[in-house]
Amino acid sequence: MAILTTSGRAALAAAIKQQTLHLAIGEGDPVWDTTRAVSTAFDADDLIALGFTHIDEVIVTSLDEGTTYTRDVDYSVDAREGLIRRLSGSAIPEQGDVTVHFKVGHPPEPIDQTALLREVGRRVVDEVHFVAADAQGEIVVPTGRYRLSTTPTNHLFIRVRFDFEDAATSTIREQGLFVGTKTDPALPIGQKFFVPAQITDPGILLVLQNSVPIVRQPSTRETFEFVVTF
Repeated sequence: MAILTTSGRAALAAAIKQQTLHLAIGEGDPVWDTTRAVSTAFDADDLIALGFTHIDEVIVTSLDEGTTYTRDVDYSVDAREGLIRRLSGSAIPEQGDVTVHFKVGHPPEPIDQTALLREVGRRVVDEVHFVAADAQGEIVVPTGRYRLSTTPTNHLFIRVRFDFEDAATSTIREQGLFVGTKTDPALPIGQKFFVPAQITDPGILLVLQNSVPIVRQPSTRETFEFVVTF
């Protein structure tokens, strides 16, 4: 069986490193990270479908909120599908009315996604470096610690600094690293940040990440750092 070797992965990383990369930022789905309360009754199958998926922080109470029911005693939660099930022996009456309080979370990033849900702009990546995993490394990202490498590896460290006015006042919930982006050739030479109307070809989405909301402000400069492993 043919395999992609470590040196082959480093060659892929080297090829990507030679390209102009852009980090796109988007508002995602506005419902992400919001809190909701749904008042309804259990159906004949002892189920409530909330109409939202990937929920969290679920609390079920009586309609007047005078009684708080106990999870896994009175009801169970299918967080992925957004389903609440009344359990046998529950203190909740059969087909009883309740209020379900919950937070809507982020769904997993789809592997087949090709664009951000609601892109507000993208910026040319400032730095791309080869790095190697190192428990004592000076580069710290959510996936671990790394050190800079003078020889090609299968890990690329990406750093992007957004300027004060880039997508100012937008709420950012998604980021995507693109390769092969083409912009309007009539734009000024040296422009680094582009809104969707200035992009003629978005290119290929290489990495996708959904995040907690980041509220852009004209007084701040966000910096994104991450490691892409091939």
